[in-house]
Amino acid sequence: MKQSHRVLSTYACDLFGICSALYELGGLIVMHDADGCNSTYNTHDEPRWYDIPSMAFISGLNEVDTIYGNDQRLIDNVADAAAETNPRFIVLGGSPMPNAIGTDFKAVAKLTEKRTGIPTLGFRTDGIQSYVWGAGKAFRDFGKKFMPSPEKIKEDGISINDAKSGKVGKSRETGDRPVRVNILGATPLDFSVTGTVTEIKKLIRDNGMELCACWAMGSNFDDVVNSYRADVNAVISSTGYELAKWMQETYGIPYVCGIPMGEKQTERWIGALRKAGLAGQVQSGKSLEENSVDPVQSGSEETEDPRQTEGHHEWLLIGEPVLMHSVRAALCAEYGITDVKILCPIRNIQKAMTRGILVTDVEDKLREECQRADHILADPIYSRLLPGETDKFTFLPQEAFSGRYFREEIPMFAGPRALDNIRGAAPGMREEIRQAHW
Repeated sequence: MKQSHRVLSTYACDLFGICSALYELGGLIVMHDADGCNSTYNTHDEPRWYDIPSMAFISGLNEVDTIYGNDQRLIDNVADAAAETNPRFIVLGGSPMPNAIGTDFKAVAKLTEKRTGIPTLGFRTDGIQSYVWGAGKAFRDFGKKFMPSPEKIKEDGISINDAKSGKVGKSRETGDRPVRVNILGATPLDFSVTGTVTEIKKLIRDNGMELCACWAMGSNFDDVVNSYRADVNAVISSTGYELAKWMQETYGIPYVCGIPMGEKQTERWIGALRKAGLAGQVQSGKSLEENSVDPVQSGSEETEDPRQTEGHHEWLLIGEPVLMHSVRAALCAEYGITDVKILCPIRNIQKAMTRGILVTDVEDKLREECQRADHILADPIYSRLLPGETDKFTFLPQEAFSGRYFREEIPMFAGPRALDNIRGAAPGMREEIRQAHW
């Protein structure tokens, strides 16, 4: 019962993470469930629903098919829908009921692909895991399915490095062209549609680099399939980490984790991308946050971060790890605030993303940590934990947690003025706290 939430919401589920990750890429996305999941997704977790057309449907699972495990009707219906919509690919994912009866989505995907001739992906989702798990698997498996293998690129008579350079025989270090960058992990569940992703793209271009693809807001199917030509990947949320690791192993593309926030951290972020793109070296988290445990460096031993120990802390940051690491780095760089603890309430996130931070979604533990902090940055719903102390909170709403409820209050939180924007979106803060800590 400790996992029961009495006053808090829950994060968007794995199935919605898949829908959000692949929304703009031209696929037919089928949520295998009765009725309800589709409306919950498009009204609460998908701000693009009324502006950008997509093919996210519900299967209409009924009681008889559930009892008898009839997957043929699903295959038939998906085939009929594909014939009408002509998608680039098909994605199948499940809710709690298909998971309970053991639906084999990979097998159903193979049968569907054979029936339709359209590439199909199947995910064993259960509607219980977090959106990070779902979106992360969707990004990675999409890359594996559709991006050309190094062998295929070699068959075309060009090496990986030559494909990236665009000039056979010329080195990336000669400066013949700008560093090419992919953005990984961009979904409205983490960034909404308030301009944060647009600002990150602008920063890349304004600093003399070239944007290859954004996985997956503002880029199409062909953009992301050809993103192996990039020199470096910018991982801006945990949902992009598995894809970054796979692209590093497959194409030798290094990655940098973090969001540019504040003048100093924005400058460091741009420098880290340029250095990694030119030298082909994976940048450690210390390139982004010199005083933190490295959140991305693989193979390092886990060590205890003294800032994450029990006891009083000046600031507590609650939320998705890459964003909160970036906020902590910005607080240190811009204001000299070092007594900052990060708490991740999302389970099933890769350990590399959560090194040095506390991971828990137990309300009592969350409340204890909030009581120990002077100031808290979190989604407004977390203020329910301390109903008499809302003046402790700086609000940074997240679409994946509070849905559309606080959508209009989500600030643009990237770039040199990011902290000012977050401060301006925190009406619950007392003026004296603003003056003392901002």
